Amino acid sequence: MVRVESGKASRADLPDFLKGLAPESLLDLSWTDPALGVRGSAWWPEENGDGELGADKKWGAEVLTLDTERKVVLVTRKQVAMTAAEKAARDSVAAAEWADRIAARRWLAETSGTTFDGMPIDTGRDSQGLITGAALAAMLDPAYSVRWKTVAGFVDLTAQQIIGVASAVRTFVQASFDREAVLLGAVADGSITAEMLEEGWPMHPE
Repeated sequence: MVRVESGKASRADLPDFLKGLAPESLLDLSWTDPALGVRGSAWWPEENGDGELGADKKWGAEVLTLDTERKVVLVTRKQVAMTAAEKAARDSVAAAEWADRIAARRWLAETSGTTFDGMPIDTGRDSQGLITGAALAAMLDPAYSVRWKTVAGFVDLTAQQIIGVASAVRTFVQASFDREAVLLGAVADGSITAEMLEEGWPMHPE
């Protein structure tokens, strides 16, 4: 509610003794006791008239305009140009928010799993570490073999197969980070969109 007095609107708290009255009772207070000091005032409902905020603009001073026919106060705010410092601060916050969103999406892609020779392979961080260790053992000993637990069960892998699994996982994981780097570049040049966040990631085979 906005106070209206002498044809002008202003921000003023509604007196406690008027609280609880129906809004229509506040449109004209000529019925009140003069001793209360509000007979020449009224409190009208407000209606927001702000449009869309323009590029590199911020909200400025509030403007209160009376609509006497409807007994409503139209509330608008001026749009003023942001300073260079304000634009830099805004862009910095936006870039940080995008970076967080992109990193979270990369994590989903990176850990979603891949396949090697039809075998489903877990690409979670723990699994990546285990695969790296097994690959190192396989490179040190060409006769090395291991019974590897995949998401579909245990399989026997030769040293060559272990190295193949490690290579496939490394390629898959790196593709996730490569896509993250591309998206961060789009943030830097201002071309990032919400749609891009779901595009270009290495896909988990169905």
